[in-house]
Amino acid sequence: MEDESLDICPPEDWAVATLTDKRSENAEFLGDYGEKENDARVMTLDQALQIGITHNRAYITRKEGVFLEALNLTLARHRLAPIFGAGGDITRRSDSRTAVHTGLNDLVATNTFARNQEATFDMLLVTGARLSTNFTQDFLNFLGGNRNINNSSLVVSLVQPLLKGGGAKTTLEALTQADRDVLYALRDFANFRRIFIVSLVSDYYGVLQARDNVFNSYLAYQGFLENVEREEALKQEARRTLTQLGQLQQALLNSESRWLTAIRTYETRLDNFKLTLGIPVEQNIILNEKELDSLKIEDVSISKEEAMKIALVSRPDLHTSRDRIDDAARKIHVAKVDLKPGLDVRVDYNPISDPGDSTPDINFDRRNISSNLDLDLPLDRKSERNNYRASIITKELRKRQYEEDVDSVRLQVNDDWRELALAKKNYEIALKGVTLAQLRLDEQNLLFELGKGEARDLVDAQNDLVNAQNQRISTLIDHTLARLRLWRDLGILYINSDGSWIEKLEKESVTARKLQ
Repeated sequence: MEDESLDICPPEDWAVATLTDKRSENAEFLGDYGEKENDARVMTLDQALQIGITHNRAYITRKEGVFLEALNLTLARHRLAPIFGAGGDITRRSDSRTAVHTGLNDLVATNTFARNQEATFDMLLVTGARLSTNFTQDFLNFLGGNRNINNSSLVVSLVQPLLKGGGAKTTLEALTQADRDVLYALRDFANFRRIFIVSLVSDYYGVLQARDNVFNSYLAYQGFLENVEREEALKQEARRTLTQLGQLQQALLNSESRWLTAIRTYETRLDNFKLTLGIPVEQNIILNEKELDSLKIEDVSISKEEAMKIALVSRPDLHTSRDRIDDAARKIHVAKVDLKPGLDVRVDYNPISDPGDSTPDINFDRRNISSNLDLDLPLDRKSERNNYRASIITKELRKRQYEEDVDSVRLQVNDDWRELALAKKNYEIALKGVTLAQLRLDEQNLLFELGKGEARDLVDAQNDLVNAQNQRISTLIDHTLARLRLWRDLGILYINSDGSWIEKLEKESVTARKLQ
């Protein structure tokens, strides 16, 4: 991923003016809704991808999740770095009382000014030892009496665990896990981007498909309208029966309802797509119909066996699943160390100032040095034992999960491969269906002109043509999406910072051949 792919700065509000192309002609097949699209801005697929990864709310949330995981890593690193602290307080106190002298009452007061300050240092070493220092200074001044007292002390402590809690692996476990969690978050985000882009492309083509369905339904409605007008004229000449005319009129009503329903479906899908992009629903935009013209059937240039090898190497979630086995193994080591007795060596060094000294200097000739050995016998380790046994079970679970994930990837690749082949076959069938339906409709129109046609046959031919035309676009889109899903599930659908994708099948196929 490029650096800017993880930028979490809030995006600027989207403005429709960023789309430069406008629709000039009126979309008559959309009926009354077509007037709303006058001067609408046209959005291409590339623009939709760019807007989606910039303004989609779920996408922004996933980026922020990676950043939050990285914050946990910075905290884990901070705990192994020198930590300094400082503080203090200032107090002014007045103590007054009444005293009796030679029969006179006098007010006696003692005023003091105190200042306390402290500086600390703490550091966790790789071996598990903790080094800490604490410097304190207490200053007391008797106001009016010109007397002051300074007490200063410096405490340096070093605690080194020898058994429980000791060792580099145990000490660095939190940092190691935090570092790997960031890696896992990056992998998950990369996988989410692939899923998001494929979903966005699917929604984009879905809107265009709904619009194309409106166009086909409108043509069918116009065809029925012409046929009904012609048959009504023939009925007046007693050349058509009421039953034949009634069947066509009923078909006309059904066709009109189908057309209006298609318009409503298109409006809904377009509004939902705006919501997915994260832009205001009231913005007057339409999608570029020419994107459908660029679709074509493209065969994958690798074999299924190569695709399987690529997926097992390139899928980031498989790497994460395998790495979690290593995480579980480290947890076993840490849990095993916690079962040991507690044996800590502690050394304290404490030079202090002389009592009542008027200067804040520390007298290093007057110092306290102590060392002690703390022992904690493992008489009660039930909790630690349970953690140890649970960590062993967790490792076995991670192994089974990895095996299941590998099988799931194989299943996904097989399904994607079959789906791709099926989509291609359905497209070929749909092409033949459009040709046959058009020939049938032309034949029925000709028979009706000769007075030999049946109304039911004409209705069926017209409806079959609409269905075949819709199916042709649907299968073409299905094949394109099936190809994208295959690349996604192989882990080789590389996403640029602007949302576009890079196809690296050629490079990856070479890698797969090397793995053989």
